[in-house]
Amino acid sequence: MHAAYLIQMIDTALNMLGPDIELLTEIMTELGIKHVRYGVKPEMFPIMGDALLHTLEKTLKSDFTESVKEAWIEVYSALSQDMIRAQLQAKKRGKE
Repeated sequence: MHAAYLIQMIDTALNMLGPDIELLTEIMTELGIKHVRYGVKPEMFPIMGDALLHTLEKTLKSDFTESVKEAWIEVYSALSQDMIRAQLQAKKRGKE
């Protein structure tokens, strides 16, 4: 279920790139804060990114070129960084 939600979130995020980038950043920030309540830690994001890349590689096979891989890494890194930043800020505010 979580994998399906992740793919849906990434699809939505990709469709928002461009003119809706500020809204996308706001959504990812809220999602990052929400994930704190689920017990998700910043160090878990690279693991999920690796799993995503592995799944894409197995699914796309020869269509998973180096340029496709690099694009996915860039998108996932940007999205996860927004979430991680929000988590760290929420954690910091909680300790003050």
